[in-house]
Amino acid sequence: MIRLRERDTKMRVIRSFKPYLTVLSLMTAVFISGLVGCASSSEVSEVMNYPADIPQPYLTLEQVIEGAQDTPEGLFSRFLGMIVGPERKFTLNQPTDMVVDQKGRLLIVESEAGYISIYNEVEGEWVNSERVRLPEILHPTSIAAGPDKIFVSDLMGGTVHILDYEFNLVGTIDHAEMQRPGGLSYDGHSNRLLVADPPANRVFVFSPDGEYLAQLGRGGHSHAVLQSPIAITVDAANGNIYVLDGMARKVKQYDPEFQFINSFGEYDQVPGSFAFPKGIALAIDGTLFIGDAAFGNIQMFDPTGALLFYFGETGSGRGQFLMPRNLFIDQEQRLFVADPYNNRVQIFRYFAQ
Repeated sequence: MIRLRERDTKMRVIRSFKPYLTVLSLMTAVFISGLVGCASSSEVSEVMNYPADIPQPYLTLEQVIEGAQDTPEGLFSRFLGMIVGPERKFTLNQPTDMVVDQKGRLLIVESEAGYISIYNEVEGEWVNSERVRLPEILHPTSIAAGPDKIFVSDLMGGTVHILDYEFNLVGTIDHAEMQRPGGLSYDGHSNRLLVADPPANRVFVFSPDGEYLAQLGRGGHSHAVLQSPIAITVDAANGNIYVLDGMARKVKQYDPEFQFINSFGEYDQVPGSFAFPKGIALAIDGTLFIGDAAFGNIQMFDPTGALLFYFGETGSGRGQFLMPRNLFIDQEQRLFVADPYNNRVQIFRYFAQ
């Protein structure tokens, strides 16, 4: 990959690809990825830098999580594992979001299967320790973590469930105006939960206990109105809120009091534009990461909306994506990308510039 400098330079990832890619093409890509994904395992080797041709890259691909593996015990099992790979306990089933909680655990939402997979970091590698399923949650979609609570949005149920750190259900947010809650973000700066609801065209704000506090996106200046908020991220330093508005193809920024600051983005097929944006994350240096399902890539912007770099392309190889979904950056500046139709989560190390 190379650093982009001109907007009229076509994205390498697009080539003959159009945002109105046919359903048949997507189904074919998903089918092929399923065949490839089932045969592969969680990988850590073969470091990939972005860009590859400079001494100090923006990012390095550190790990690809595709499920959990059994450890071969007997001599024959170990020998067989060397040839065909270790037996898989389970394979991730369309992971759509993830978060690293206050205990340092990586929690991955498997939307299609209805599970939350729990990973602990062992010697720099994420290793699965447990997989839980809550019957109360019909279709888990997004996840966020506060100091002592975990929040999971239920797209089909129209609710947000509140769990303790032992995954016991301790509450449910069922606001009358909330329709299909999607992306979640815990605002540690103001100690509150933000819930993006695309059909309701707004973001709802709740206390950690589920008390309704406010909403944004319906009134005020026309630029502040939301058309279909998909994902949210919050600047921990100043509390500013960034909302990814999918239908508008814009990132909209608000202050902690929900006053509109600015926005950027437009629909197009050139670098710096959006076609089908689905995920957003904010690094410690103010760099915004936007995942676009149509382009199959991740774009990086400075706080003013200027394009810095992009990486990835449509596919099932390492560093490629099939309709990437939510993004998350932890305190170690690791970027987690939900790659649902490849049934995996890819983890990159970001080096602040």
